[in-house]
Amino acid sequence: MVSLDTLNAEQQDKLKQYQTITQIQDLEEALGQLIEYNWNLERAIQHVYENTSKENKRKELEQEVASTVPAAGAAPRSTATSASSSARKKPSLLLSILLWPFGMAWNITWSILSLASRIIMARPVIQERKRDPRVLAVEFVETFERNYGPRHIEFFRGGYSQALEKARKDLRFMLVLLHSDDHDDTEAFCRDTLTAERLINFIRDKKIIVWAGNVRETEAHKVSHTLKASTYPFMSLVALQGTSTPRMAVIERIEGTCHPEELISQIDIAMDRHGAVVNRLLNERQQREMERQLMVDQDAAFNESLKQDQEKARLAEEEKQRQQAMEEEKMRQQQLAELQEQKRQQYIRYLFAHLPQEPKSNCARLNFRLANGDRVIRQFDQNATVDDLYRFVEVYPLVKEHGPCMEENVEAPTSYTHVYKFTIHTPYPRMEFPPSLQKLVDIKSLWPSATLVVEDDADQENEE
Repeated sequence: MVSLDTLNAEQQDKLKQYQTITQIQDLEEALGQLIEYNWNLERAIQHVYENTSKENKRKELEQEVASTVPAAGAAPRSTATSASSSARKKPSLLLSILLWPFGMAWNITWSILSLASRIIMARPVIQERKRDPRVLAVEFVETFERNYGPRHIEFFRGGYSQALEKARKDLRFMLVLLHSDDHDDTEAFCRDTLTAERLINFIRDKKIIVWAGNVRETEAHKVSHTLKASTYPFMSLVALQGTSTPRMAVIERIEGTCHPEELISQIDIAMDRHGAVVNRLLNERQQREMERQLMVDQDAAFNESLKQDQEKARLAEEEKQRQQAMEEEKMRQQQLAELQEQKRQQYIRYLFAHLPQEPKSNCARLNFRLANGDRVIRQFDQNATVDDLYRFVEVYPLVKEHGPCMEENVEAPTSYTHVYKFTIHTPYPRMEFPPSLQKLVDIKSLWPSATLVVEDDADQENEE
């Protein structure tokens, strides 16, 4: 029995959860279910509550194989000595006649001894309690590795019917291997043959499912009875056979110990001889898989093309919306700029309407060299500020064109802050005078007279 000590903490926890949820008290049954589903707790629990006929199908598979086993005494057998015996030359006719009485006596004696041995020697003691085949499979592997080491052909970790089901589903050959501890050849066969590197590679490369068991256990004993095994070690090769409705059938029986090369040769020959059905089914499955994959690829290509078209349409729509948003923003900015320019012109007219009269005395006389090359002289009273200089320069084009302003009802625009687009400074040394409320009389370089240069800010940016 599989010891709980060999399970890790996670596996023990899953085992407890499984028994709690499913109310299965039999430890081996619960352990077998979890082993079958590779310790996937959810799938194992789902299996318990699913109303399926999986067990019935597995029994039908066992009956399929059993129906192909010939009756006792008529079963074709391959043994380790068959090849050597068939190679011997047949004796001459005269020698056969002379030896016939001795041969007859020997056959009668051998038959009597064989019958007596079968009566006297009972079959191996079989454990009566039915145990879960999956647990038995795990125990078989653990016992084998404990006795012969971890390097061996890969054994199927499940029941006999489960191995048949997998072989049928995956279209693979299945090798049934039975041995008995009461036979002297068992230890040598397990140690020398089943651990041979050549056989390990052959089984792996051919993808053969190997189900093995000790006939002392109930599962293996039942299989030995089904396959009518009489000599151990016993091997049976099973595969799908038939044309219209393929069924699992025994295609080769190998009884007795043999060397790895002999076993490989016999299995390989049997697979070549009976592999037509499996190969045909594999080709059909591959063809269906290719057709299915082709449809999947076509659907994927269509979906990818549709996705690309949708992406192009989405990008085009986004670009259209972006262009539309840009146009709307451009129009909005243009409208804001026009409104800003209207307010600017209104503010300049407001400054023009409120431009003070030029004083006659007690004033500063300033000579302006404008950005357009014009020169103008203007007098400012002692209360004038630097900001008044900027206002004069701003409205000078209107003064030049219209003379003194006659309008008085011009109002300043609301929600508007005027920004002068020029700078006033002295020619040399250069001294800039930004707009401020500082009086001219307090600036020595401007009072009582000075020459000032008006420079557009745009020209300064271009020079930089």
